[in-house]
Amino acid sequence: MKNKRFFYEQYNKINWENQEKTKINSFIYNVIIKDIILKKDGSGVSLFDIGFGIGFFWRMLNSKLYGKYKKVTLAGCEPSEKNYNYFVKKLLSKKSNVELKLYKNTFQNLKLKEKFDFITAIYVFPHFEYHDLKNVAEKIYTMLNEEGKFILVVANEKYLKEKLKSKKDLSIESDNINFEGKEYNEILHYSDIPQIGKVID
Repeated sequence: MKNKRFFYEQYNKINWENQEKTKINSFIYNVIIKDIILKKDGSGVSLFDIGFGIGFFWRMLNSKLYGKYKKVTLAGCEPSEKNYNYFVKKLLSKKSNVELKLYKNTFQNLKLKEKFDFITAIYVFPHFEYHDLKNVAEKIYTMLNEEGKFILVVANEKYLKEKLKSKKDLSIESDNINFEGKEYNEILHYSDIPQIGKVID
């Protein structure tokens, strides 16, 4: 796709703030928090979220982390101006042990030297162009602590293929791409998110 900004600019045109009402993705957020993040030992925890959207995941996370760790660092980037501004208006309740670091930018354009215990990418990888993936993966690796964990959440491929068979109007185009010497099928399609809107993945 020629317009690299398209994938996050489209979020300026949909009602992502309705995630507060629909609680979409709350199941996977709970799994990440309970089964991975809260299992970290020690007195502190640091997390970087790629594409934090309206901060719904952070609000869920913040309520669980408070009282468990003495020092909490939540950092992340969000290139959609609408989503970033919505989150800033509804900032987490200020807890003395929580340090927030917000970046209104794409992950590719960030220059950070900090390292984190966790880096999360929840349903955002389809918004990276395939020729950026190697640099993105290397950057994630350099930002993780030695024992750090990268948490990647992507759509279920089998479910997606079945959905596109039954709802052909969601399909846009399909192509074969070559990445790191291997061939992959790339599918451009609409995702119809209830009460939020239609986006292209």
